[in-house]
Amino acid sequence: MDLFLFISVIVALTFIFLYFVIKYDFNKKKLELEEKKLELEKKKFEFHKQVQEEDKI
Repeated sequence: MDLFLFISVIVALTFIFLYFVIKYDFNKKKLELEEKKLELEKKKFEFHKQVQEEDKI
């Protein structure tokens, strides 16, 4: 019975560890996606700014 309890605790701790690893990875990917979106918005802003300057000339 003690062996079964020991294995159950090890399996439970493994799943808890995997949960936190997956959660951390998801947050990291989410942050990278937000950075890419921000970079895209900056490029769009620069492009519109450049187009407006060309229209003035």
